[in-house]
Amino acid sequence: MTVHQSQGSEFDDVLLVLPEVVTPVLDRPLIYTAVTRAKSRFVLCGEASVLEAALLTLPRRESGLVAKLA
Repeated sequence: MTVHQSQGSEFDDVLLVLPEVVTPVLDRPLIYTAVTRAKSRFVLCGEASVLEAALLTLPRRESGLVAKLA
């Protein structure tokens, strides 16, 4: 099951397998979602450098709200 498919669910144990390289969809909210699905145990498999890059990546929001308020 993907992290996106797991949204709204909880599991006793969660295993997150990171890709070997950084990808555009790997960001801080995705990691947060994966970690918060676990009730008891969370296990991460992957390189620390890929995890660090993901945690430093925040999604860019383009709602247009700032332009509408100006």
